[in-house]
Amino acid sequence: MLCPTFRFTFMANPEKRVIVVRPIGDMPADLFMERLFESSATVTMPWTYNRLLDLRRFDGHLRKADYDAIAARWQAMTAGRDYEAYVAIVGFDAMDDLRTPHAAPHLPNEVICHFSDFHEAMGWLTAGDRAGFLARLRPLQRVRRDDGRIRVE
Repeated sequence: MLCPTFRFTFMANPEKRVIVVRPIGDMPADLFMERLFESSATVTMPWTYNRLLDLRRFDGHLRKADYDAIAARWQAMTAGRDYEAYVAIVGFDAMDDLRTPHAAPHLPNEVICHFSDFHEAMGWLTAGDRAGFLARLRPLQRVRRDDGRIRVE
């Protein structure tokens, strides 16, 4: 029997009220979503937890439609609940708005912030003053997209 080329790790820390999700390898998006919600169902009131999604070793691909499907399932699970949660996404995708907290249109109770460092993401999630925590971090190194032109700077 061949081993799958992916793994899925889900950890919930009730003391810190943080859930860590870590997909590793080439996991199909539909399986990622199923595992995410199966695992979330094992936690009492998962919407009361802040969440860290660590995508640094994820080789799969999540399209906009996949994010929309995840948001729709989360909305259905949290319908009628009054809550506020913070979500840190850790990855190396230069297209993400790193360290810019924003509300997702489909998830109005979530504040999302992108990081390239796991410890910074966890620090932000557990900080009493999240804005102050971000202000104390080292300045971002903005990555420019390569348009193929040669530049001398």
